[in-house]
Amino acid sequence: MSAKNEALNEEAATSGKIYCANCVHCKLVREPQGGMRYSLRVRCDAGKWRKKLGEEKIYKYFTVARRSLDHCDAYEPMGDPKEFIKDLKKNLPIKDEIYTSRD
Repeated sequence: MSAKNEALNEEAATSGKIYCANCVHCKLVREPQGGMRYSLRVRCDAGKWRKKLGEEKIYKYFTVARRSLDHCDAYEPMGDPKEFIKDLKKNLPIKDEIYTSRD
């Protein structure tokens, strides 16, 4: 981890929240909805989002800005968390949307 990433991780730890959306392990994936339709979901590529029985937890895309942890050993920030989350909240859809693939 670079010195800049360590500083951002330290800043997030002292502020009390680490936003998963600002981590390189937070990945956007398509969830099939039948036919050529899909909805957007997010998952942790590092495997940190788990249900009690061990199954992977997938979140709806429009809720990703709310996902935060107090500590995560796999957290690798992509930039300034405050600015990133502020911009993300402005650009996220307000509800779950269904998209159609052109493929």
